[in-house]
Amino acid sequence: MTVRRAQLKDISKINDLLMQVCLVHRDGRPDLFKSGAKKYTDAELAEIILDDSRPVFVAADENDAVTGYAFCVFQQ
Repeated sequence: MTVRRAQLKDISKINDLLMQVCLVHRDGRPDLFKSGAKKYTDAELAEIILDDSRPVFVAADENDAVTGYAFCVFQQ
C-alpha cells in the first residue's frame, strides 16, 4: 500500500468512498443525512485536489486502486 497525493483520476473512487461514509451517517441519523447525497460535485473535488493549501492524500494498493483518503488543510 502506498500513500500519495490524490490525482484527478482518483475522483471517481474518492466519490465512491465519500458515499460509503454518507451511508454510515444516514443510517445513524436519517433525519439529518439523505441517501445518495454527494458532499462535493466533481468540479469541487477537482478544485480541492489541485489546491496545495488543501491537499488530499489517498491510500492505493499495489494496482493503484484507491482504498482510502485523507482531506487536509494547512492553517497558519
